Amino acid sequence: MTSRGPASRTDVDIATGVLVGVRGGSVARAVEDLFATARDNRVSLFELSRTVITIAEGRDGGEPETRRVALARWGTALATQEELIGS
Repeated sequence: MTSRGPASRTDVDIATGVLVGVRGGSVARAVEDLFATARDNRVSLFELSRTVITIAEGRDGGEPETRRVALARWGTALATQEELIGS
C-alpha cells in the first residue's frame, strides 16, 4: 500500500486513465479490462487499480499477488509508462 491512504474509486479512475494512456483504446475498454482482470484473478479491484498506478509511477508496493497480476497483464505497457515518467 502506498502512503496515499486506502485504495478507492478515485484510484480506479486514475488507473483507467493510465491504461488508456499507455495502451490506447476507450475508457470503457480500460474499465472493462480492470474489472475482468480483478475478477478473473480474484484480487480487489481497488488494490489492482492502486497497484497499476504504483507500477506506472515506477515505485514498489502493493500486495505481492496483485503486483504479479498487474505485471502479467500490463507489464510491458506499464514499463513503458515508467520509462516516460522517469525521463
